[in-house]
Amino acid sequence: MQPEHFFLMIWFIGVVTIISIFLINGKKSIKKFPKIDESNFEYVENSVSGYSTQSFKTKMGGARNVLRIRITENELWLTTNTFMAWIAEQFDLLHIIPIKSIQSVKANGKKINVEFEKNGQTKKIVLMSKRQDKLVQLLNTKMDRVKTM
Repeated sequence: MQPEHFFLMIWFIGVVTIISIFLINGKKSIKKFPKIDESNFEYVENSVSGYSTQSFKTKMGGARNVLRIRITENELWLTTNTFMAWIAEQFDLLHIIPIKSIQSVKANGKKINVEFEKNGQTKKIVLMSKRQDKLVQLLNTKMDRVKTM
């Protein structure tokens, strides 16, 4: 076997291994999201960018055009595709957020700041949406409705 073939074989095995790790761990990360019919979502948007402000690592990392926003009657879902889910979870970007735990949703230029409480801790996610006004308005309307109940 020539050195070029050996190198290509090792490279191929490495690539397949990395893709497998991403898919297997991503599948585990996505399992927390229940299967739901798309018609039950009040808002759906794909290709959203964002980052968490949890730590320096999450602020510098983040996702560019791979996040998915889903809003049900009582929840805001931040998710992504299976391949990127494991990384998104590492950067604090996979969440099922009950509307009642959202503390604020504010537009700041092209960014949307979403503050919510999870496990007794206040978290903040910054999102860049193509339909910013509609998303902010819907979440604020839902928050107001929950507060009046």
